[in-house]
Amino acid sequence: MKYTLAINYGSSTLKYALFGDLKRLEGGTLKVEDVQQILLSILKTFKRIDFTVHRVVHGMDLDSPMLIDEASFEVLKKLVAFDPLHNAFALTGIELCMKELPNVPHYAVFDTSFFKVLPITSKAYAVPFSLFEEGIKRYGFHGISYSYLLKEASKLLRKSISSVNLIMLHLGSGASICAVQSGKPVDTSMGMTPLEGLVMSTRAGDLDPGVVLHLLRKGKSLEEVERMIYKEWGIKGMTGTSDMRQVIEEYTRGNESAKLAIHLYVYRIKKYIGAYYAVLPKLDALVFSGGVGENSSLVRKLVCRGLEKLGIIIDERINQKEQLPLCISRRDSEVKVLVIKTDEELEMVRQLRRALKG
Repeated sequence: MKYTLAINYGSSTLKYALFGDLKRLEGGTLKVEDVQQILLSILKTFKRIDFTVHRVVHGMDLDSPMLIDEASFEVLKKLVAFDPLHNAFALTGIELCMKELPNVPHYAVFDTSFFKVLPITSKAYAVPFSLFEEGIKRYGFHGISYSYLLKEASKLLRKSISSVNLIMLHLGSGASICAVQSGKPVDTSMGMTPLEGLVMSTRAGDLDPGVVLHLLRKGKSLEEVERMIYKEWGIKGMTGTSDMRQVIEEYTRGNESAKLAIHLYVYRIKKYIGAYYAVLPKLDALVFSGGVGENSSLVRKLVCRGLEKLGIIIDERINQKEQLPLCISRRDSEVKVLVIKTDEELEMVRQLRRALKG
């Protein structure tokens, strides 16, 4: 049996799991504080580790999994500029693991690898092609999660991966949506960085670039603006908290700022669902996942309300259930609505094992 430690660096938490082959043995979720101290305590917990595999959010056009050595570690350093929120966090963890486990192979799995097959019409911005060649294009994120959800949704629908058409939502602290046609991603809401797209806990999502130019002209420093757009806007900027559970609770109590934030959050999701429905030849299922998607029946209800014209009708009684996976659509719904608990750590280990066998 081979033991693999999977480390998932999110925007607000660190998740870890030790696998014996493909069986999860131990694991947990920790709030991000001192990543070095957290990882040291995790590494001391396990007597044997044969591999480590790390989630690295931005990999540009790199393939997964990538063996991390001195040369590839330098490549990872350069990627921090594209996503300072996530990649710097991961880099600190990887460096510590390489130091503490010098004889263990370390691998990176990138969120962006899933989206390498995006068509040019989804990948390109309307900028000079010379900039596209420099890397200014849309990469997409949450790809590890979507890779897992694609497999699980196909099983639940009893369809082959190559025949399934999906709209998948990863609604966590970061949030995105992805359209899959015949088992391949054809569009996604996040772009060159994880800032584009849906409203998120601390990120505004789609934003006129003129807003950033305006703030810079007003005298804000680049560092100040970067902190704002990554850590201070979105739900937090509108309500004062980035905790969606608290915002949802305040929404049910009638708090006006919470109501506005949730309505904007849901409206943006609906806009993307409509857009992706328009570009897909057909839709087999709408999939909810991520901390909010998996746990908030209210958000799922609000998102699906009014989508009956697209053949999306949910059963509110089933929507209230907590045991996942769930199919919350009514029998007369043309489109299935699935709620699936994502497992990025398992998907990372699967990808590593497949590559090593390969």
